[in-house]
Amino acid sequence: MFLTEKDIMTDLLKDVKALSNGYHTTILESANDRIRNTLIQINNEQLDMQKRIFDLMQEKGYYQVEPAHIGYGVQDYTYRPMQQQGMQQVQSNVYQQQPFPQVRY
Repeated sequence: MFLTEKDIMTDLLKDVKALSNGYHTTILESANDRIRNTLIQINNEQLDMQKRIFDLMQEKGYYQVEPAHIGYGVQDYTYRPMQQQGMQQVQSNVYQQQPFPQVRY
């Protein structure tokens, strides 16, 4: 099977995104500041790499992006808290009853 440049770049972009997600989760759960700061630095490098890959793919026409409709996002964000106000009270009771386990690295 022959892989095109687009196939390779798409695969690479997916891998970098997955790595960044893994680093992000580990950073959030890290209790050691030195390790946490190192992981933040590595994750930032991954984010920079993802941006360079994305920019190159977009330049070559491999990755097309629809322009964002900013007004819709602002409207959704403005009305969402009012609609979910009742749910937040229910959720806060659930969180108080079932705390998340501590994970240490």
